[in-house]
Amino acid sequence: MKNLLLVILAYLLNITVCVSQDEGSPTGSIGCMLQVSSDNLFIKVNRVIQGSPANMAGLKAGDHIIGIDGVSVREIRNPVGQVRGVPGTYVKLTLNRYGTRGQLEVNVPRISVSLSEGSNYITEGELTTRIYTNDYSERTQMVQSSIAVLDDDEINIFNYKSYDFDYTSAQDPLLEKELFKELGDQLNTRGLRRSQDNPDMLIVMSSYSGSKEHYNPPQQIISTRISNTFDWYWGIVPIPITESTTQGGYTEVTYLYTISLKFLDAHKIGQSKLPPVIWSGSVSQSSNSKSNLVDKSGDLFALLLYQFPTVWIPNSEYYLLLHYAYTGIIYDLNDMRTVADVIPGSPAATAGIGKGDEIINIVNSKVPDRYSDAGKAQWSNLLHGNNNGLRYLFLMSKLKYKPYTQKDIKTLSFVIKHNGDRMKVSVTPQDKLYVSLVKN
Repeated sequence: MKNLLLVILAYLLNITVCVSQDEGSPTGSIGCMLQVSSDNLFIKVNRVIQGSPANMAGLKAGDHIIGIDGVSVREIRNPVGQVRGVPGTYVKLTLNRYGTRGQLEVNVPRISVSLSEGSNYITEGELTTRIYTNDYSERTQMVQSSIAVLDDDEINIFNYKSYDFDYTSAQDPLLEKELFKELGDQLNTRGLRRSQDNPDMLIVMSSYSGSKEHYNPPQQIISTRISNTFDWYWGIVPIPITESTTQGGYTEVTYLYTISLKFLDAHKIGQSKLPPVIWSGSVSQSSNSKSNLVDKSGDLFALLLYQFPTVWIPNSEYYLLLHYAYTGIIYDLNDMRTVADVIPGSPAATAGIGKGDEIINIVNSKVPDRYSDAGKAQWSNLLHGNNNGLRYLFLMSKLKYKPYTQKDIKTLSFVIKHNGDRMKVSVTPQDKLYVSLVKN
């Protein structure tokens, strides 16, 4: 995919992880998984749910939260609980971000329902992907790319700010040099710098490109056709005629591309029997079209570094890039028509849609009662049918609502029931990109 590098860089680590909370808890949720450091100095963001409040506010996996509403984390007895806070309010988080100088501040809105794994509540981004891929079973909608990444939880990656390369290829040193150049360009965009004199990290790489052939033998194809013939007694009579043809054999060529990386603690090399690996990753892709490994490397490095320095999905077999229209509505999989919640400050909230409102229709199309009515191999009905209001999730790609192909539509018409009154509101959605790494 030609634009994968730009897409990943623009969306890098924008998968926001949710703070888990007990079902029925009165505290809020921002949509991310947090872990307090062993020394209680910061909270690490381990993962981010796409389409969640934290995701929309700019919180990223790997961030270190060092302050909450102006108070240092180390001074707060229950910092994770402080992040949750009261639904409908905002929490100001002070962050350290890997590769960024100085501290950052983000204001994150809280919602009243949990977005943790196993919850019935779901963001528009998650809902889009689940239906589009038939609950991740429709592999033809994804790009096959085997990825394996690991990191060391006991190491503070923020201590590693510079890198250098370990050139080891005797077989093709020029290829290795070109690959390292591409890798260096991507690392530099993440705020790292190359230091050949005293690097914090030494990067080791291995790569492979090749092809394999598979011969498909000739096949005999038997078919039956109907021919009309004249019979002196019956007149025109249809007669089945069986024919046999042979399809010639052919050779199918598959091209393979693999890159593996290891980030080593440069100061500990030689001090232990085992290599001091702090982060490692490998990616493999196959294609029916031949390409140069250097040309492929931009996409391959982008996929690997998508989880650098924080890993949240160690192994995946596919990835998916999908646009959807973000309005900020949180859905209940068991009751799609009743708004489970709305992210404060979102387009839906600005338009006046709130928690508990009933969605009568969207662009004159009804919303299904339950997720089971919308998903399960029915995404084509959402794309092409005229009876499902959830089409806006899938076809608002780059804010172009394709079912009504004549023109771009900047607003969506919602008919809702608010406090018992039927009313029509206009929502101006935002184009968002969902990046998904899918397990096999």
